[in-house]
Amino acid sequence: MNLLNLKNFLDRERALRFIRFITVGASVAIIDFSGVALFSRFFPPLLSVTFAYFIAVCCHFLLNKFWVFRCRRSDYLKQLFHYGVVITGNWLITVIVVTVCLATFTQNVLIAKLCAIPCATVCNFLLMQTIVFRKHPEQPEEDQLPYTSAAELD
Repeated sequence: MNLLNLKNFLDRERALRFIRFITVGASVAIIDFSGVALFSRFFPPLLSVTFAYFIAVCCHFLLNKFWVFRCRRSDYLKQLFHYGVVITGNWLITVIVVTVCLATFTQNVLIAKLCAIPCATVCNFLLMQTIVFRKHPEQPEEDQLPYTSAAELD
């Protein structure tokens, strides 16, 4: 990666998007873990993880669409379908990692869930950026996020 590409990669908007993504991730993690803690009092571990996961996913979609990626696409059904496929894949990753953790080194469902977060997060961000919330080539320029380079600010 040359210096020009690095500068473009690290521009102000991408940095802000990354901060928003981390903020959403932390907020959704709190919702998810709170749900697991609550549901695990009443349901078996994997069912608790599943219920909490899908509640957190609803919050995740809305915050990412409208705040992180500021996606203005109007093909909502296609977008929801793609999001559903990505989230289902991430749910499967989560359930597999939790199952392996519970079977090998911990009996605590929250610790097992914590182990699943890195795998699901990397997969989730890459697929959200490249598939779910990508811009369409025909999207008008005014619908895209404003961009100001550091050079323009000087």
